[in-house]
Amino acid sequence: MREAVYKAVAMIHRRFSESITLEDIANEVFVSPFHLSRVFAQEVGVPPGRYLTAVRMFEAKKLLISSPMNVCDIVHSVGYNSVGTFTSRFTRAVGMTPRQYRHPDVERLLVTASGGFSRMPCTHELEGLGPTPVSGRPGTGTLSGTVELPRSANGTNVLVGAFHSRIPQQAPVAHRFLPSGPRVDFTLTDVPVGSWTIVALAMRTGISYGRENVFVGVSPARVGVSPGDEARTHLSMRRLAPTDAPIAVTLADTSPLPVDSPALVCG
Repeated sequence: MREAVYKAVAMIHRRFSESITLEDIANEVFVSPFHLSRVFAQEVGVPPGRYLTAVRMFEAKKLLISSPMNVCDIVHSVGYNSVGTFTSRFTRAVGMTPRQYRHPDVERLLVTASGGFSRMPCTHELEGLGPTPVSGRPGTGTLSGTVELPRSANGTNVLVGAFHSRIPQQAPVAHRFLPSGPRVDFTLTDVPVGSWTIVALAMRTGISYGRENVFVGVSPARVGVSPGDEARTHLSMRRLAPTDAPIAVTLADTSPLPVDSPALVCG
C-alpha cells in the first residue's frame, strides 16, 4: 500500500489547484476512500484532507510572498472558490491575515521545508530570536529534550519549537535555534500551558531546491506542559521524505498590522 500512498501524494501535489475530493484521490490509486484514508494517515502522519490543505497553504504563502497577484487570484490558483472562506481559514491557521503575510519581515524570518524549496534565514537574521528568556510568568512551563541528528546533517542550523499542530502553519509558541551536532540538548522556557507538538527542522542557511540537506523531527506524541513544571521529549531527525507535507512558518510578529478588507484583498 505504500505505493498507493506515494501515488496519492503525487496526485495532491499535481492537482492541488483543482476541486479534488478524497474519492477522486482514491479512484486515482484504485483503493476505497476509507482504506486510503487509513493507510495514508499511517504512512504520512495525517489524513489526505489535511495533507491537501497543507499543500494549498504552502503554495498560497509562496505566492503571497513572491508574486504581485492579488489575494482573489491566489485563492483560485490554490484550489479555493471563496475568498472569504480562504481568508478565514488562512487567518485561523496561520495567525495572521493574507495581507499581513506580505509584510517584509515575514519573508525575512521565513523557515520552509519542502521537496522543491527550503529556506533557513541567515545567521544574522536569527540573532536575538532565541532562546526565550526565563521570566517565570504564570501559566507557563519549561520543555526540555534532546535532538538527535544523522551524520549527514553536520553543518546545519536547527530550529526546534513547540507548535499547535504536526504540520505547523504559524510561528511556534516557544522556540530555540541550536548548533548542529550528533546529539544536542535544548530547553524551551516560557512555554504556554497546553499540549504541543514539538517539531525540529534542520538545514543550512539560505535556500535549497532539494530534500537532500533538509531534515525533520517530530515528537512521537503531543507533549503536555503544566505551570511551573518541566516536560521532556526526544526527537530523532531524518532526511525530509517525498511524502512529508511542506512546511512554511515565519517567526515575524506582524500583529500591529490592520486586518484585511475586501478592497485590499481583491483590489
